[in-house]
Amino acid sequence: MADAKPIEKTYLSVPYEQREAAKAAGALWDNKQKAWFARGTDVPDSLKPFLAENQPEPSREDPRTTFGKFLRDNGAELQGLPEMDGKWHRIALAGDGKETNASYRGFLDGVPNGQFKNFKGDDVPLQWTGTGDALTAEEKQKLTAEAAQNREIRERERAKEQQATAKRAFGIWTNLSTWATQDNCPYLGRKQVRGYGVKLADDGRMVIPLRDDTGRIWSLQFVGDEKTYLKHGRKDGLYHTIDPNKELEKDREKSDTLTVIVGEGYATGADVHKATNLPTFVAFDGDNLVATAKAVREKYPAANILIAADDDHHLPNRIPPLPNKGLKCAQRAAEAVGGKVLAPSFTASEKDRGATDWNDLKQLRGEKGLLTALRDSFALMQREHARGKDKGLGRELERSR
Repeated sequence: MADAKPIEKTYLSVPYEQREAAKAAGALWDNKQKAWFARGTDVPDSLKPFLAENQPEPSREDPRTTFGKFLRDNGAELQGLPEMDGKWHRIALAGDGKETNASYRGFLDGVPNGQFKNFKGDDVPLQWTGTGDALTAEEKQKLTAEAAQNREIRERERAKEQQATAKRAFGIWTNLSTWATQDNCPYLGRKQVRGYGVKLADDGRMVIPLRDDTGRIWSLQFVGDEKTYLKHGRKDGLYHTIDPNKELEKDREKSDTLTVIVGEGYATGADVHKATNLPTFVAFDGDNLVATAKAVREKYPAANILIAADDDHHLPNRIPPLPNKGLKCAQRAAEAVGGKVLAPSFTASEKDRGATDWNDLKQLRGEKGLLTALRDSFALMQREHARGKDKGLGRELERSR
């Protein structure tokens, strides 16, 4: 389903006792942001008294400023003011550049407070508590409206950037004339996988389109020694489909249930598809697995969805330990869509050699070993769920013998 054009909003600072008057004047409630807003940017005169800039200036320092200083003092790379909505937000560490090694959350309820986790440091989150009394209802309303408006502005700008990147991606993709194969693409040769709907850049990198459920290209991934994307491109909920036999386009009887696979990287997707002949969706990374699985579920509501997991077994062994991201993301994706997880099982020796995904397993054991491991994982999945309803993969594995 194509994205509908979002409604532009101007957020308002409405005291609780004036909510009915604001509603009568045309204000609407945004349950996600927990704030009132007016449609569009041209606010009617009746609602202008509720604009955040028309509220009295607080007599004390903005707690977001103080919390932001706390985060920076403890190593966070924070641009602007922190979000204080009670949710965890990923953030980069100073000089690191990756928004995967730290996170924070802040609260405006009661006395302002917050926490900061540095995944490279102490396992115990650092605690921050504001000084002075709790915020008044008016102060909290003003800060909430300002934060919601700032998010709205950022989202509008991001949407414009993503639209511009989509046009650029389409142009680049259209002008690439060569399909990537194992013979002309070093990455495919190194991974020993086929090229399914991917092209070759002039410098030899593999190029993968990121599409939505309508087939529109929003961005491109370039795969060589590293994996990069077009700057400002959209990724959330987008995927690359591997379905050369057009199984997704076939009409099916009620007894012939569609089974599909969703995995992280291209090499894993190409290998599990070749082994099973099932339509496969590449989510590009673990952080996008849930959104991609949901997009697939929305488009194919009756499908059996299997998540081909990565096993980041090395992360829990770090100091301090980190969660096994591959398995965790796969489990979350399966739970979100009522799917099931196909996880690789590695020997200690294979783990020592750095194996983490299905392609690594294929490289170490060969294609027959991959097929055997997939059968074993599927059998384990069936035993754990004790249902015996998901026959699609079983049939395809039998055909692959």
